[in-house]
Amino acid sequence: MAKKIELDESFIVKEYLTGKSSLMLEKELGISKPTILKILKKYNVTRKRDRCKSLNINKNNDKYVILRKCPKCEIDVVVSSNNPTITCRNYFNLKKSLCKKCSLNLQIGEGNPFFGKKHSKETLTKISESKKGQYMGDKNHMKKEKYRQMSRDIMKSNWDNGILDKKIMSDKIKETRRLGKLKSVIRSKKEKEMVVEIKKMGYKVQHSLRVETKICDIFIPSLNLIIEYNGDYWHCNPKKYNPDYFNQKKQKTAKELWEYDKNKIDLIRGKGYNLEIVWESDLKEDNTLINKIIKKYDK
Repeated sequence: MAKKIELDESFIVKEYLTGKSSLMLEKELGISKPTILKILKKYNVTRKRDRCKSLNINKNNDKYVILRKCPKCEIDVVVSSNNPTITCRNYFNLKKSLCKKCSLNLQIGEGNPFFGKKHSKETLTKISESKKGQYMGDKNHMKKEKYRQMSRDIMKSNWDNGILDKKIMSDKIKETRRLGKLKSVIRSKKEKEMVVEIKKMGYKVQHSLRVETKICDIFIPSLNLIIEYNGDYWHCNPKKYNPDYFNQKKQKTAKELWEYDKNKIDLIRGKGYNLEIVWESDLKEDNTLINKIIKKYDK
């Protein structure tokens, strides 16, 4: 007479719910598949192949889409695929996963696995060597329009979904500037020439000065003087442009650029600095303009 196998039904249910299939349990436990399915039915366990029936998966163009809730912030997160079965599987696999924004927030500071660590010099050298020659010329995939469009689509999606918050990013950049950590400043050829000219006149000059969150072009400490060089196109010289002119590079109207510059001017003067604005066209017409400005304050 065959020995009767004692079944631990709760164990079978638990193993099935952790992800093991009925076939896997059949092989591991030596129990027939019909017996396993009978136990699952007894405990009202929905079989994996039947669980998709309970979901409201919609077709959107060529994608099968369903929404899930982030367990932390409870915003809707899109789950999609070209195949409805895969959409269903991903929905259940990601059900307890955080949305991208919440996940990234957990990685800030001590939540970052690399917090407090540094690459060794050897590792940095290996990383540097491995990157040499990559992404240059035709190897740069961003030269292809399809990848540039993909990047634009991802950025737009991140804005729309709140992953990237414009105000938070703006405040972060301003704070970085206040702390002096943001040091990269674009310097025009004409600004460099002006700095050389002022040095030849015997003055100590500083190329770029940070006032609050604003970066100023040239500063002469002994005269407490800031000189701002404005390109006619980049700042829309009022002598040449109407208020409603749209600057393609800056993506702003001339009026908006003037308002921005006025706020910057008010800030600088409000901090007690002397200030002179030098327009590109004025400097072309009068190459002694810088000399005249210096003499005005050196009394």
